[in-house]
Amino acid sequence: MEYEIEDLLPIVAELAQEYAGCDSTSVTYEKAQMLMAGVIYCLNESRQQAENYPADKRMSVREQYLIGYKRVLEKAEEARKIYNALSVYFDSYNVECLGDTVIKGIPEFMKWYDAKYCPHDTILTLDYPLLCDIRALSGIDAIYAYLRAIETEQIFLQKFDRNYVVSVLRRADPGYEQMLENICDIMLLNTVGHAALGKPLSDRGFKESEYEKLQALFTSDCIDDTADHIRSIIREMTSRLYEDGRGAFEYFCNDVNNMAVRIDTAVRTSHPDKIFLL
Repeated sequence: MEYEIEDLLPIVAELAQEYAGCDSTSVTYEKAQMLMAGVIYCLNESRQQAENYPADKRMSVREQYLIGYKRVLEKAEEARKIYNALSVYFDSYNVECLGDTVIKGIPEFMKWYDAKYCPHDTILTLDYPLLCDIRALSGIDAIYAYLRAIETEQIFLQKFDRNYVVSVLRRADPGYEQMLENICDIMLLNTVGHAALGKPLSDRGFKESEYEKLQALFTSDCIDDTADHIRSIIREMTSRLYEDGRGAFEYFCNDVNNMAVRIDTAVRTSHPDKIFLL
């Protein structure tokens, strides 16, 4: 939705007065740009909400802004609740990037996030990579999406004994503590091997005969067939591990094509042991 600059200026001017203590003339050009970006951010939040809950189209731009600003505050509170619940059972598995981002970074965001004057500022670099791409998001939208993804990952990882997770990660990379990879991706690939064989997750280690079977199961002339096979395994797995498996299924499937390529490469080079680790 496009807005006329004339419709936005009164809101920006009001914010500028509040920001500068009623002396809007002391607001720098850069700060004015920041306030304008914040207004547009809130208007976009309002538009997103209207897509789900159609509002009165006769609403003024100011009314739309206020709805969006309220949604920003609500989303910030929801993110806080997710983080508080997550922090009770969160485990970085000694991966420094993951721990620094979640344990150190997120609280700093919560501390400094300015929903009123700078709602579009993400503040953090969010160095630990997810299985989904959130680069188009900013501000509380980015942090909220990030926390939901971390929540999904942690629920999955908590299904395994901690020592097993660490063993798989160490098998993948002896110096895994410093790696900048998504650890859930490594565990998920390993789990796909167990599921494909119908092998209990508690039964650790793959025998040579099992690697031969995996080689046969994932040998295909079409990478899309391998991807479809992985999707079916993930669908069945998430339906068992999550109360509402659809969100987790969609999240994990973001990386299915990459997983299919990696498995296909391992199979073609006769090294399924490089993917299915333990």
